[in-house]
Amino acid sequence: MKNIKLSEKELINMIERIIKEEEDEFSIEPHVNKIPRERQLQNMFGKYDEQIPNDILRYMRKNPQLIMNRLAKIYGDNFLKYADNAYVNAKKFDDLGSL
Repeated sequence: MKNIKLSEKELINMIERIIKEEEDEFSIEPHVNKIPRERQLQNMFGKYDEQIPNDILRYMRKNPQLIMNRLAKIYGDNFLKYADNAYVNAKKFDDLGSL
């Protein structure tokens, strides 16, 4: 058996890393595959898409009105402007795809 010497700081860092890895893997339903809507929601987060837990995507899929209500509360008067712009942009994209 080989002896390994670690400083207290190295040991603390190693323990914190192991705990974080275990937390990242936690899921309420770990063996449930993503459905297409959940993949669409995941893509919404751009370069951070792989960092979004499946449980969050499932929650967003199951509670769209609640998500919209909370966004409206956060953005206040600007919410309708953002929503309208998003809808117009999505319709333009859809119309271009049908050409």
